[in-house]
Amino acid sequence: MNYRSYEWKIIYVFILVFMLIEVGSYMVLTISTQRIARERVQEDLQTGSDILGNLILLRSRQLALTGQVLASDFGVREAIATGDRATIESMLENHGFRIQAAAMLLTDMNRNVIAFVSSPVVPSQPEIVDVNPAILQDSARQQMIAPMDLQGETLFQIITVPINTPDPIALLSIGFPMGDPLWQTLGGYARANYAFLAHNGTGRWWLHASTFAPDMNEQLLAQFQTSGEVPQSFTPGEDEYLMSTKVLEGSDDVRVVVVLGKSMTEVMATFDQVQNNLLRWMLACVGLSMVAIFLLTRHLVGPLNTLAHLDTLTGVANRRLFDLSIRNLCTGTPGMEPTPFALIMLDTDDFKLINDRYGHDAGDQVLKIIARRLKSSLRKADVIARYGGDEFAVLLNGTSRDSVRQVVDALVLSLHKPMQIDGAELQVRLSIGIALSPDNGADATELLRKADQAMYMAKQSRESYVFFEEGYTAPEKEKFALQDA
Repeated sequence: MNYRSYEWKIIYVFILVFMLIEVGSYMVLTISTQRIARERVQEDLQTGSDILGNLILLRSRQLALTGQVLASDFGVREAIATGDRATIESMLENHGFRIQAAAMLLTDMNRNVIAFVSSPVVPSQPEIVDVNPAILQDSARQQMIAPMDLQGETLFQIITVPINTPDPIALLSIGFPMGDPLWQTLGGYARANYAFLAHNGTGRWWLHASTFAPDMNEQLLAQFQTSGEVPQSFTPGEDEYLMSTKVLEGSDDVRVVVVLGKSMTEVMATFDQVQNNLLRWMLACVGLSMVAIFLLTRHLVGPLNTLAHLDTLTGVANRRLFDLSIRNLCTGTPGMEPTPFALIMLDTDDFKLINDRYGHDAGDQVLKIIARRLKSSLRKADVIARYGGDEFAVLLNGTSRDSVRQVVDALVLSLHKPMQIDGAELQVRLSIGIALSPDNGADATELLRKADQAMYMAKQSRESYVFFEEGYTAPEKEKFALQDA
């Protein structure tokens, strides 16, 4: 039995525990990172929604002030007073270009169309324009987001101001495009993709503007067409988007929403880089820790393990390790036939006399020489142990009675050679008892008892070794098979 396996078990346990701690910490950190990233994205989307609302409100006020300045212009009032449509349209085009308006609609106080012009910002209008009825019907509403005409799908931020002379003589509706400047400002502050969608009374949604990829735009349109909204977590393909929807102030028959979204893949890219670096550090720490655990175990646990399983004088196994080894052999592998083995007990004859005559140091030298001769005569797979003060025990694994006899004959020749101890030549004799498994039993205690009995009979009969023979018991006289050396 390899007693070093205990050290490896300790090493494996410590490494496994350390790796579980490292992996658990990494998983907790990964989950926390994803949670923090999602919270951060939600905050960014909320910030973007607030920025959008504030931008539209601020722009509405700026545009309303622009419209009021334009309505109070004397040239505008004079052109309207002429009643000439061409003059009015020319005036509207000039002023519209100056204030960067996309469309201008002039109606009387009953909301009858006097003139309608559009700039090159939007597609060319037909000669006869069907003005969006929502603009004409709600004269009290000064601001809205809607198309200016029924044919187009371009959204405008529309403000309506009266023209007074000093009494109101007309209403001027100015449409400013929900165009690139707003998108750039919104995207820069919100750090998100966005899409403006509108829904009219026919039940159809259309996309006005978007910074999402084309396939994402198609998925968004399909989602709104199906349910009229988009979930907070939207996964059109492999990439997950966190979404936020804000309803803008449209007209009665047009619903306008802006959808803000951020790709989790893009958000996690920065975190992934940090996590990859952390993973590299973790793997390096695991590797260094494995080396450290191995060295510490070998230097700290190794000596204790050796002290617990080896005899400090002879360097062979001690009684504890031998008992564990014989129990393992007796137990065997479940489902398989037990492996035959031989248990050999050896006792040093007249060892007390050696100690008394030559001293305990000489006795220790004798035990060391016996241990060395046993090692040199047996295989590495065989277990050699100092079982008591002057007793040794050997386990021969996978052997038959004949092969055991051959091994023991060689042992006797080696062990009975004279020993040189402090200049004196000693002839040391050992009594050997042998029990075979499974012939003499399969229980460790029983085999030890029988091998000890055989050893006792060898000592009493002055034979070199004795095989235990089953079938005869005390009290009268035990019968053994005696073999000469």
